[in-house]
Amino acid sequence: MIFRGRFEYTIDLKGRVNIPAPFRELLHKSGQESFVITNYSDCIYVYPVDDWTRIEEKLSNVSSVDRKLNTFLRFFIGAAVEISPDKQGRILIPPSLRTYAGLDKDVVITGMPNRFEIWARDKWTEEIGRFEKEGFEDPELEREIKSLRI
Repeated sequence: MIFRGRFEYTIDLKGRVNIPAPFRELLHKSGQESFVITNYSDCIYVYPVDDWTRIEEKLSNVSSVDRKLNTFLRFFIGAAVEISPDKQGRILIPPSLRTYAGLDKDVVITGMPNRFEIWARDKWTEEIGRFEKEGFEDPELEREIKSLRI
């Protein structure tokens, strides 16, 4: 499932935010009813539950004695919460995830392959600004983008 587009919303005082209608429609068409959300890279990652199940299956193969990967699992899996949109198409983001991502009012929701992300608008602006300033000057990234043949 590929989520496309960028949307700007306001998170309410209870921590609810609208899920863009095209994203809800994708979920509905796939026969799924819920998402799994977790923290990563200064934002919230939102996966359809079926995609999340595949991620958990892969991560279940991590050796229990690998300290670094287990620390990552504690961070990534430990913060994960399954959620379903309400009748108005909103999801409730738990306080711990809102705090992690700095979500307090204005948010940007951006589509990605197999997930979408929820960013605090100021962090989003900073992230995209950094890419626009430095990303196209990075020879390694330039090679990776060219290898995609897009």
